[in-house]
Amino acid sequence: MNTKTLLAALAASALTCPAAAQAEDVQLSASLTGATDYVWRGVSQSNSDPAVFAAVNVNAGGFYAGAGTENVDFAGVKQEWDLWAGYAFDLGKNAKLDLGVVRYGYVDAPADIDTLEVKAGLSGTVGKLGLGVSAYHTWDYFGSGEHATYVEASASAPLTDKLSASAAFGHQQIDNLPDYNTWNAGLTYEVLKGAKVDVRYHDTDTNAFGKLGEARLVGSFTVGF
Repeated sequence: MNTKTLLAALAASALTCPAAAQAEDVQLSASLTGATDYVWRGVSQSNSDPAVFAAVNVNAGGFYAGAGTENVDFAGVKQEWDLWAGYAFDLGKNAKLDLGVVRYGYVDAPADIDTLEVKAGLSGTVGKLGLGVSAYHTWDYFGSGEHATYVEASASAPLTDKLSASAAFGHQQIDNLPDYNTWNAGLTYEVLKGAKVDVRYHDTDTNAFGKLGEARLVGSFTVGF
């Protein structure tokens, strides 16, 4: 099933839900982030250099969709673009099930490494503690032709009205290629309404990516609109 078919099927499914998108107010949002590094699943995508991220999102009921772009630096590629869409089902008692798709695209890549993942995520709260688990699967991992699955568990908690802590542990499995684990932990501080600073430690248990997969501390500043 190609990207357009998946997105169309997902949108059609969302429109038939009781909380259909057309019955809800549409909300638009955007964000701009500057970071000291672009780390994705524990591995630097910007060759350990700073990165800028821009994203737009639309939400209507449980349906959501968005697009984003950021600079990268690998294999001669300098720019990435992403698309995503899905539906978040309200399970009650502060729990949600998120089903969706994510498309990673690369401008002027020397080979076809664009990748489509389907995802499923379950999130909820226990008191003030936020908990989540998510899984992503692709049938063609960045042009390798191999199936791959990424599973991540995460937790977050407020420390004060403006300061929160969060952490995640993930496992990347790739058919006929080395698997690896990754983890991160950090603090987020709300400087102003819609503006946040995040300082986060990232690491992996693999040397397959050389220095790009080694432990690093990343700082970022995000403004939401």
